[in-house]
Amino acid sequence: MARYECTVCGYVYDESKEGRKWDSLADGWKCPFCGAERSQFTVVGAEPSEATTADARSPRFGNRAVFAHRVFGYAFLALYVVLLVQMIPRLWTYQVEFPARTVVHLALGMAIGAALILKISIVRYFRRLEQSLVPALGTSLVVGSVVLIGISVPPAFREAAATRRLFTEENRQRVQTLLARTGLDDADCARFASLDSLRAGQQILRQQCIECHDLRLVLAKPRTPQNWRQTVSRMADRTTMLSPLDEKGQWQVTAYLVALSPQLQRSTQQLRNQQDRRQQVQENASAVATETVAAASYEAGLAQQLFETKCSQCHKTALVGMTPPASLDEAKALVARMVEEGLEATEQELSILVQHLTKTYAKKSE
Repeated sequence: MARYECTVCGYVYDESKEGRKWDSLADGWKCPFCGAERSQFTVVGAEPSEATTADARSPRFGNRAVFAHRVFGYAFLALYVVLLVQMIPRLWTYQVEFPARTVVHLALGMAIGAALILKISIVRYFRRLEQSLVPALGTSLVVGSVVLIGISVPPAFREAAATRRLFTEENRQRVQTLLARTGLDDADCARFASLDSLRAGQQILRQQCIECHDLRLVLAKPRTPQNWRQTVSRMADRTTMLSPLDEKGQWQVTAYLVALSPQLQRSTQQLRNQQDRRQQVQENASAVATETVAAASYEAGLAQQLFETKCSQCHKTALVGMTPPASLDEAKALVARMVEEGLEATEQELSILVQHLTKTYAKKSE
Protein backbone atom coordinates (compact mmCIF):
# COMPACT_ATOMS: atom_id res chain seq x y z
CA MET A 1 0.00 0.00 0.00
CA ALA A 2 1.37 3.43 -0.99
CA ARG A 3 0.63 7.00 0.02
CA TYR A 4 0.25 9.90 -2.42
CA GLU A 5 0.53 13.55 -1.37
CA CYS A 6 -1.06 16.54 -3.11
CA THR A 7 1.65 19.07 -3.85
CA VAL A 8 -0.90 21.89 -3.87
CA CYS A 9 -2.63 21.55 -0.50
CA GLY A 10 -0.76 18.70 1.22
CA TYR A 11 -3.65 16.22 1.32
CA VAL A 12 -2.42 12.60 1.55
CA TYR A 13 -4.24 9.76 -0.17
CA ASP A 14 -3.43 6.59 1.82
CA GLU A 15 -4.34 3.40 -0.05
CA SER A 16 -4.47 1.41 3.20
CA LYS A 17 -7.00 3.81 4.76
CA GLU A 18 -9.02 4.44 1.65
CA GLY A 19 -9.19 0.72 0.81
CA ARG A 20 -8.62 1.41 -2.87
CA LYS A 21 -5.53 1.36 -5.02
CA TRP A 22 -4.37 4.61 -6.58
CA ASP A 23 -4.34 3.10 -10.08
CA SER A 24 -7.96 2.06 -9.77
CA LEU A 25 -9.22 5.63 -9.31
CA ALA A 26 -11.22 7.16 -12.14
CA ASP A 27 -9.39 9.34 -14.63
CA GLY A 28 -11.38 12.38 -13.58
CA TRP A 29 -10.68 11.94 -9.87
CA LYS A 30 -9.51 15.13 -8.13
CA CYS A 31 -8.19 16.11 -4.73
CA PRO A 32 -11.19 16.30 -2.36
CA PHE A 33 -9.78 19.43 -0.70
CA CYS A 34 -8.32 21.65 -3.41
CA GLY A 35 -9.59 20.01 -6.60
CA ALA A 36 -6.11 19.32 -7.97
CA GLU A 37 -5.69 16.76 -10.75
CA ARG A 38 -4.06 13.36 -10.15
CA SER A 39 -0.93 14.63 -11.88
CA GLN A 40 -0.42 16.99 -8.93
CA PHE A 41 0.18 14.07 -6.54
CA THR A 42 3.54 12.48 -5.76
CA VAL A 43 4.36 9.23 -4.00
CA VAL A 44 5.32 9.76 -0.37
CA GLY A 45 8.50 8.03 0.78
CA ALA A 46 9.48 6.72 -2.67
CA GLU A 47 11.92 7.89 -5.29
CA PRO A 48 9.91 9.60 -8.03
CA SER A 49 10.36 8.40 -11.56
CA GLU A 50 11.42 10.63 -14.43
CA ALA A 51 7.83 11.20 -15.48
CA THR A 52 6.76 11.94 -11.93
CA THR A 53 9.61 14.42 -11.52
CA ALA A 54 8.62 16.21 -14.72
CA ASP A 55 5.01 16.36 -13.64
CA ALA A 56 6.03 17.66 -10.22
CA ARG A 57 7.69 20.79 -11.56
CA SER A 58 4.36 22.49 -12.16
CA PRO A 59 2.97 21.40 -8.76
CA ARG A 60 5.97 22.93 -7.00
CA PHE A 61 5.26 26.19 -8.74
CA GLY A 62 1.58 25.80 -7.86
CA ASN A 63 2.53 25.21 -4.25
CA ARG A 64 4.51 28.44 -4.18
CA ALA A 65 1.59 30.25 -5.80
CA VAL A 66 -0.78 28.89 -3.13
CA PHE A 67 1.62 30.04 -0.40
CA ALA A 68 1.88 33.52 -1.94
CA HIS A 69 -1.91 33.64 -2.26
CA ARG A 70 -2.27 32.84 1.43
CA VAL A 71 0.28 35.49 2.44
CA PHE A 72 -1.40 38.19 0.39
CA GLY A 73 -4.80 37.01 1.61
CA TYR A 74 -3.80 37.37 5.26
CA ALA A 75 -2.25 40.78 4.53
CA PHE A 76 -5.44 41.90 2.80
CA LEU A 77 -7.52 40.66 5.75
CA ALA A 78 -5.29 42.50 8.24
CA LEU A 79 -5.54 45.73 6.24
CA TYR A 80 -9.31 45.41 6.02
CA VAL A 81 -9.58 44.89 9.78
CA VAL A 82 -7.42 47.97 10.43
CA LEU A 83 -9.62 50.11 8.18
CA LEU A 84 -12.71 48.63 9.82
CA VAL A 85 -11.44 49.59 13.28
CA GLN A 86 -10.82 53.12 12.00
CA MET A 87 -14.18 53.56 10.28
CA ILE A 88 -16.78 51.95 12.57
CA PRO A 89 -16.37 54.47 15.44
CA ARG A 90 -16.60 57.36 12.97
CA LEU A 91 -19.75 55.93 11.42
CA TRP A 92 -21.26 55.37 14.86
CA THR A 93 -20.71 58.98 15.93
CA TYR A 94 -21.68 60.59 12.59
CA GLN A 95 -24.72 62.74 13.34
CA VAL A 96 -25.96 63.79 9.90
CA GLU A 97 -26.93 62.11 6.65
CA PHE A 98 -23.97 60.65 4.82
CA PRO A 99 -22.70 62.46 1.71
CA ALA A 100 -22.92 60.57 -1.59
CA ARG A 101 -19.17 59.92 -1.62
CA THR A 102 -19.31 58.34 1.84
CA VAL A 103 -22.28 56.18 0.80
CA VAL A 104 -20.28 54.81 -2.15
CA HIS A 105 -17.36 54.04 0.16
CA LEU A 106 -19.65 52.28 2.61
CA ALA A 107 -21.34 50.20 -0.08
CA LEU A 108 -18.04 49.06 -1.58
CA GLY A 109 -16.54 48.40 1.85
CA MET A 110 -19.47 46.25 2.96
CA ALA A 111 -19.50 44.36 -0.35
CA ILE A 112 -15.77 43.62 -0.03
CA GLY A 113 -16.27 42.50 3.56
CA ALA A 114 -19.12 40.16 2.62
CA ALA A 115 -17.09 38.61 -0.22
CA LEU A 116 -14.08 38.23 2.06
CA ILE A 117 -16.04 36.48 4.81
CA LEU A 118 -17.68 34.17 2.30
CA LYS A 119 -14.35 33.27 0.70
CA ILE A 120 -12.71 32.52 4.05
CA SER A 121 -15.67 30.38 5.11
CA ILE A 122 -15.49 28.33 1.91
CA VAL A 123 -11.73 27.83 2.12
CA ARG A 124 -11.88 26.79 5.76
CA TYR A 125 -15.10 24.82 6.04
CA PHE A 126 -16.60 24.13 2.61
CA ARG A 127 -13.65 23.01 0.51
CA ARG A 128 -15.82 21.22 -2.01
CA LEU A 129 -17.23 24.58 -3.13
CA GLU A 130 -13.82 26.17 -3.46
CA GLN A 131 -13.14 25.40 -7.09
CA SER A 132 -16.52 26.70 -8.28
CA LEU A 133 -16.94 29.80 -6.07
CA VAL A 134 -13.56 31.04 -4.88
CA PRO A 135 -12.33 32.33 -8.29
CA ALA A 136 -15.46 34.47 -8.68
CA LEU A 137 -15.17 35.75 -5.12
CA GLY A 138 -11.49 36.56 -5.63
CA THR A 139 -12.29 38.46 -8.80
CA SER A 140 -15.01 40.46 -7.02
CA LEU A 141 -12.55 41.33 -4.25
CA VAL A 142 -10.01 42.60 -6.77
CA VAL A 143 -12.57 44.65 -8.71
CA GLY A 144 -14.13 46.13 -5.58
CA SER A 145 -10.73 47.01 -4.12
CA VAL A 146 -9.54 48.66 -7.34
CA VAL A 147 -12.72 50.75 -7.60
CA LEU A 148 -12.50 51.76 -3.94
CA ILE A 149 -8.84 52.71 -4.30
CA GLY A 150 -9.59 54.58 -7.51
CA ILE A 151 -12.15 56.88 -5.89
CA SER A 152 -10.24 57.31 -2.61
CA VAL A 153 -6.53 57.60 -3.38
CA PRO A 154 -6.49 60.48 -5.94
CA PRO A 155 -8.37 62.91 -3.61
CA ALA A 156 -6.06 61.88 -0.78
CA PHE A 157 -3.00 62.67 -2.89
CA ARG A 158 -4.49 66.00 -3.94
CA GLU A 159 -5.19 66.86 -0.31
CA ALA A 160 -1.68 65.84 0.71
CA ALA A 161 -0.19 68.02 -2.02
CA ALA A 162 -2.38 70.95 -1.01
CA THR A 163 -1.79 70.67 2.73
CA ARG A 164 1.97 70.24 2.37
CA ARG A 165 2.22 73.97 1.78
CA LEU A 166 0.48 74.64 5.09
CA PHE A 167 3.38 73.35 7.14
CA THR A 168 6.13 75.52 5.69
CA GLU A 169 8.22 77.63 8.03
CA GLU A 170 6.82 80.82 6.50
CA ASN A 171 3.20 79.82 7.08
CA ARG A 172 3.91 78.60 10.61
CA GLN A 173 5.48 81.97 11.45
CA ARG A 174 2.37 83.63 10.07
CA VAL A 175 0.13 81.41 12.24
CA GLN A 176 2.21 82.20 15.32
CA THR A 177 1.86 85.93 14.69
CA LEU A 178 -1.90 85.73 14.16
CA LEU A 179 -2.49 83.55 17.22
CA ALA A 180 -0.87 86.24 19.35
CA ARG A 181 -3.76 88.55 18.41
CA THR A 182 -6.24 86.18 20.06
CA GLY A 183 -4.72 86.72 23.50
CA LEU A 184 -2.33 83.77 23.73
CA ASP A 185 1.12 84.32 25.18
CA ASP A 186 4.22 83.87 23.04
CA ALA A 187 5.01 80.38 24.39
CA ASP A 188 1.53 79.03 23.59
CA CYS A 189 1.57 80.68 20.18
CA ALA A 190 4.85 78.96 19.32
CA ARG A 191 3.58 75.64 20.68
CA PHE A 192 0.31 75.65 18.73
CA ALA A 193 2.05 76.86 15.56
CA SER A 194 4.52 73.96 15.65
CA LEU A 195 4.47 71.24 13.01
CA ASP A 196 3.21 68.55 15.40
CA SER A 197 0.42 70.76 16.72
CA LEU A 198 -0.77 71.70 13.21
CA ARG A 199 -0.86 68.04 12.19
CA ALA A 200 -2.82 67.23 15.35
CA GLY A 201 -5.30 69.98 14.45
CA GLN A 202 -5.60 68.53 10.96
CA GLN A 203 -6.52 65.12 12.41
CA ILE A 204 -9.11 66.67 14.73
CA LEU A 205 -10.71 68.46 11.80
CA ARG A 206 -10.80 65.25 9.74
CA GLN A 207 -12.05 62.93 12.47
CA GLN A 208 -14.16 64.92 14.94
CA CYS A 209 -15.52 67.90 13.03
CA ILE A 210 -17.15 65.68 10.40
CA GLU A 211 -19.31 64.02 13.06
CA CYS A 212 -21.82 66.86 12.79
CA HIS A 213 -21.46 68.23 9.26
CA ASP A 214 -19.59 68.05 6.00
CA LEU A 215 -16.21 69.77 5.87
CA ARG A 216 -17.44 71.89 2.98
CA LEU A 217 -19.59 73.79 5.48
CA VAL A 218 -16.59 74.44 7.72
CA LEU A 219 -14.25 75.45 4.92
CA ALA A 220 -16.74 77.48 2.90
CA LYS A 221 -14.90 80.77 3.46
CA PRO A 222 -11.87 82.15 5.32
CA ARG A 223 -12.24 83.73 8.75
CA THR A 224 -10.13 85.79 11.11
CA PRO A 225 -8.29 83.97 13.93
CA GLN A 226 -10.83 85.31 16.44
CA ASN A 227 -13.74 84.07 14.34
CA TRP A 228 -12.10 80.65 13.89
CA ARG A 229 -11.63 80.44 17.65
CA GLN A 230 -15.28 81.34 18.30
CA THR A 231 -16.48 78.81 15.72
CA VAL A 232 -14.34 76.01 17.17
CA SER A 233 -15.45 76.84 20.71
CA ARG A 234 -19.10 76.77 19.64
CA MET A 235 -18.65 73.43 17.90
CA ALA A 236 -16.78 72.00 20.91
CA ASP A 237 -19.86 72.58 23.06
CA ARG A 238 -21.76 70.21 20.77
CA THR A 239 -19.28 67.34 20.82
CA THR A 240 -20.42 64.06 22.31
CA MET A 241 -19.20 62.50 25.53
CA LEU A 242 -17.50 59.78 23.45
CA SER A 243 -15.18 62.26 21.76
CA PRO A 244 -14.99 65.52 23.73
CA LEU A 245 -12.79 68.32 22.42
CA ASP A 246 -10.69 69.78 25.23
CA GLU A 247 -9.09 73.23 25.36
CA LYS A 248 -5.81 72.04 23.87
CA GLY A 249 -7.59 70.34 20.96
CA GLN A 250 -9.61 73.49 20.32
CA TRP A 251 -6.47 75.60 19.98
CA GLN A 252 -4.83 72.99 17.77
CA VAL A 253 -7.67 72.90 15.28
CA THR A 254 -7.93 76.72 15.45
CA ALA A 255 -4.26 77.04 14.53
CA TYR A 256 -4.70 74.62 11.64
CA LEU A 257 -7.70 76.57 10.32
CA VAL A 258 -5.68 79.79 10.54
CA ALA A 259 -2.96 78.08 8.51
CA LEU A 260 -5.56 76.97 5.99
CA SER A 261 -7.17 80.40 5.54
CA PRO A 262 -4.94 81.64 2.66
CA GLN A 263 -5.98 78.69 0.50
CA LEU A 264 -9.62 79.27 1.40
CA GLN A 265 -9.19 82.90 0.42
CA ARG A 266 -7.84 81.95 -3.01
CA SER A 267 -10.68 79.50 -3.52
CA THR A 268 -13.25 82.07 -2.42
CA GLN A 269 -11.73 84.66 -4.74
CA GLN A 270 -11.90 82.27 -7.69
CA LEU A 271 -15.55 81.52 -6.90
CA ARG A 272 -16.29 85.25 -6.59
CA ASN A 273 -14.62 85.97 -9.94
CA GLN A 274 -16.63 83.19 -11.56
CA GLN A 275 -19.85 84.59 -10.11
CA ASP A 276 -18.93 88.09 -11.32
CA ARG A 277 -18.35 86.75 -14.84
CA ARG A 278 -21.69 84.95 -14.79
CA GLN A 279 -23.45 88.09 -13.62
CA GLN A 280 -21.80 90.17 -16.34
CA VAL A 281 -22.82 87.70 -19.04
CA GLN A 282 -26.38 87.65 -17.74
CA GLU A 283 -26.45 91.45 -17.84
CA ASN A 284 -25.18 91.30 -21.42
CA ALA A 285 -27.94 88.84 -22.30
CA SER A 286 -30.56 91.11 -20.71
CA ALA A 287 -29.25 94.08 -22.68
CA VAL A 288 -29.39 92.14 -25.93
CA ALA A 289 -32.89 90.91 -25.18
CA THR A 290 -34.25 94.41 -24.63
CA GLU A 291 -32.51 96.33 -27.42
CA THR A 292 -32.71 96.21 -31.20
CA VAL A 293 -29.70 94.38 -32.61
CA ALA A 294 -27.61 96.53 -34.96
CA ALA A 295 -26.59 94.88 -38.19
CA ALA A 296 -23.63 97.15 -38.93
CA SER A 297 -21.02 94.90 -37.31
CA TYR A 298 -22.45 91.68 -38.69
CA GLU A 299 -20.33 89.54 -41.01
CA ALA A 300 -21.73 86.18 -42.04
CA GLY A 301 -18.40 84.30 -42.00
CA LEU A 302 -17.32 85.59 -38.61
CA ALA A 303 -20.83 85.04 -37.22
CA GLN A 304 -20.81 81.41 -38.38
CA GLN A 305 -17.41 80.86 -36.81
CA LEU A 306 -18.54 82.44 -33.53
CA PHE A 307 -21.70 80.31 -33.56
CA GLU A 308 -19.72 77.09 -34.04
CA THR A 309 -17.18 78.05 -31.38
CA LYS A 310 -19.63 79.05 -28.66
CA CYS A 311 -22.53 76.69 -29.23
CA SER A 312 -20.39 73.57 -29.74
CA GLN A 313 -19.13 73.86 -26.16
CA CYS A 314 -22.31 72.24 -24.84
CA HIS A 315 -23.95 70.50 -27.80
CA LYS A 316 -23.72 69.86 -31.52
CA THR A 317 -24.53 72.88 -33.64
CA ALA A 318 -26.90 70.72 -35.71
CA LEU A 319 -29.15 70.52 -32.65
CA VAL A 320 -30.25 74.13 -33.23
CA GLY A 321 -31.55 73.19 -36.67
CA MET A 322 -33.86 70.55 -35.17
CA THR A 323 -35.85 73.20 -33.27
CA PRO A 324 -34.85 76.49 -34.95
CA PRO A 325 -36.01 79.89 -33.68
CA ALA A 326 -38.85 81.25 -35.80
CA SER A 327 -38.34 84.92 -35.01
CA LEU A 328 -35.99 87.48 -33.55
CA ASP A 329 -37.62 87.19 -30.15
CA GLU A 330 -37.17 83.41 -30.16
CA ALA A 331 -33.51 83.86 -31.14
CA LYS A 332 -33.03 86.25 -28.20
CA ALA A 333 -34.76 83.79 -25.87
CA LEU A 334 -32.55 80.97 -27.14
CA VAL A 335 -29.35 82.97 -26.51
CA ALA A 336 -30.60 83.95 -23.03
CA ARG A 337 -31.24 80.28 -22.26
CA MET A 338 -27.71 79.39 -23.43
CA VAL A 339 -26.34 82.04 -21.06
CA GLU A 340 -28.27 80.49 -18.16
CA GLU A 341 -26.71 77.13 -18.99
CA GLY A 342 -23.16 78.49 -18.80
CA LEU A 343 -22.37 80.32 -22.05
CA GLU A 344 -19.84 83.12 -21.53
CA ALA A 345 -19.70 85.92 -24.13
CA THR A 346 -19.55 89.68 -24.46
CA GLU A 347 -22.57 91.82 -25.33
CA GLN A 348 -21.31 92.23 -28.90
CA GLU A 349 -20.82 88.47 -29.31
CA LEU A 350 -24.32 87.81 -28.01
CA SER A 351 -25.72 90.35 -30.47
CA ILE A 352 -23.92 88.63 -33.34
CA LEU A 353 -25.27 85.24 -32.23
CA VAL A 354 -28.82 86.61 -32.18
CA GLN A 355 -28.39 88.05 -35.69
CA HIS A 356 -26.90 84.81 -36.97
CA LEU A 357 -29.74 82.71 -35.54
CA THR A 358 -32.31 85.12 -36.96
CA LYS A 359 -30.81 85.30 -40.44
CA THR A 360 -30.04 81.59 -40.64
CA TYR A 361 -33.01 79.92 -38.98
CA ALA A 362 -35.88 82.38 -38.49
CA LYS A 363 -38.73 81.98 -40.93
CA LYS A 364 -39.71 85.62 -40.51
CA SER A 365 -37.24 88.20 -39.26
CA GLU A 366 -38.63 91.02 -37.16
